[in-house]
Amino acid sequence: MAKESGKKDSKSKKKEKPKDLGKKILPIIFIIIVIGIIGIVLITMEQESVSAKAQLIVDSGTVQIKHEGEAWISAEDGMELFESDSIKTEENSSASIILFKTSIIRIDSNTELTLREIIQQEETNVIIEQDSGRTWNTIQKMSGIDNYEVQTPTTVASVRGTSFDVYILANGNIVVTVGNGTVNVTNYENGEVVSSIEVPQNLLVSIDPDNLSKIPELEPAEFDEWILENLQKDDEFRGNIRTELYSRIEPFIPELKETYGVTDEELEVLIDSYLSGDFEIPSDAPDWAKKLFEFS
Repeated sequence: MAKESGKKDSKSKKKEKPKDLGKKILPIIFIIIVIGIIGIVLITMEQESVSAKAQLIVDSGTVQIKHEGEAWISAEDGMELFESDSIKTEENSSASIILFKTSIIRIDSNTELTLREIIQQEETNVIIEQDSGRTWNTIQKMSGIDNYEVQTPTTVASVRGTSFDVYILANGNIVVTVGNGTVNVTNYENGEVVSSIEVPQNLLVSIDPDNLSKIPELEPAEFDEWILENLQKDDEFRGNIRTELYSRIEPFIPELKETYGVTDEELEVLIDSYLSGDFEIPSDAPDWAKKLFEFS
C-alpha cells in the first residue's frame, strides 16, 4: 500500500474505519458463500488440513537438518519440519521456515536453532530455541499463533503479531531489534526471571550474559543491511499472501458490486486491514466461512 503524502484536506470525506468495513462487508461475503460454494470450500479445507505446520526453504548455500536423536543431514528445499527438528546454516548460507503459511523465520549464515515446540490445540504455541547466529522473525496475527517465543541461552523474546531480529554475537551478547510491534525481552538466570523489558518498534536492547539482572536500556534501532533486506522481504511475503486471499474471494466480487454496491476501494481496505490485524473475522461466523480467511 502506498503511503499517504502531504496534508489531509480537513473538508475531505472521512473513510470508514477498517473495523466498520469488516462488519459491513464480511456478512455479505458469508451470505454469498452459503448460496453457492460450500462444496468448494470443503475441498479447500480438506486440502489445507494436511498442509505442513512448518516448512523449510533453502534460500542459499549449505543447510543441514537433524531430527531428534539422529545425525545431521543435508536439508531439502520445501521439506516439512516437525517439533524438535534442528536446522543449521553454514558460511554464506541462509534458510527460512514458513509457519502456518503466513509467518516466517529467516535464518542467517552460521546459525543453529531448534523448533522446540509447535502445538496447535486450544492455543497455538511456537517456541524456537536459538543457540547461535541470527534470525529474523515475522509473526502475523492472521497465522493464528497465540504465543511465539525465541529462546536463547539466557534470554526469551516473546510476541504475537510483530517482526524482530535476534542476534547472538560472538562474545555472547544478544541484541534484539524490533522492526514492527512490541517484543517482551526477559532474562533468565538459573531458571528464574531476573529482568524484563518491553521493546517497542524501531528500538533495540543489548543483553550482556554476565549482567542479566540489570534491566537493559532501550536504544535506537540500527537497521543494517540484514534488517533492511528482511523488511523488504516482509512486504513481498505479505503481498503474496494478499494475492492468495484476494483470489479466494474473487469469484464473489461481481455479485458484491452489482447486488450490494461494494466498491473496489472497500474491498482493498477490507483485505489490507485484515492482513494487518486491524480487525478479525467475527467469532460467530460459520467455520467454513472463516476458512476463506484462514491459512493455518
